[in-house]
Amino acid sequence: MKKLIIGSLVAGVLLFGWQSLSWTALHIHDDAYLYTPAEKTLIDVLSTQLPTDGQYMVPRSKPDASPEEMEKMGAEMKGKPWAVITYHTAYKNDMASPILRGFLIALFCAAIVCLIVQKLAVKSFGNIFATVMSFGLISFFFVWYNQHNWFETPWSVLTGELIDILASWGLAGVWLGWWYSRGVKS
Repeated sequence: MKKLIIGSLVAGVLLFGWQSLSWTALHIHDDAYLYTPAEKTLIDVLSTQLPTDGQYMVPRSKPDASPEEMEKMGAEMKGKPWAVITYHTAYKNDMASPILRGFLIALFCAAIVCLIVQKLAVKSFGNIFATVMSFGLISFFFVWYNQHNWFETPWSVLTGELIDILASWGLAGVWLGWWYSRGVKS
């Protein structure tokens, strides 16, 4: 139990710590969200047209559209602009909640990985490191690359996320590789 708790706690701190540095001090994600001088105009229009917080795809067929209507709309959209908009009706300048939740998410993910690492038949540094990195890469491909595949999320967004995955899970992999393989006879 001690290995699980300490392994998870340190790995969680490494995951969360890298994420924090990545967004604040290292500015890895600066190119992910572009600036437009028309932001006030856009927000004014969005706030009068979008009823609630949510993610909108514009244009999009009505939820009850028939397959024929959806096909027709798809043909009409070809070559025209479109957008995915994440909209919030009010900005909240509260960082305490997201920071706490972000750390708890990192800790939870680290604990899951530690539970799996503990079940490995061969607890060598390389085996553990590869297992930990696999989790990061699976999350990148299943979440971020799928976003690129289906919604054309730009590489300017994916690049920062890939760097984060490789660095944070790499740090966690080095730690857990050392933590779980020390004292194990090969």
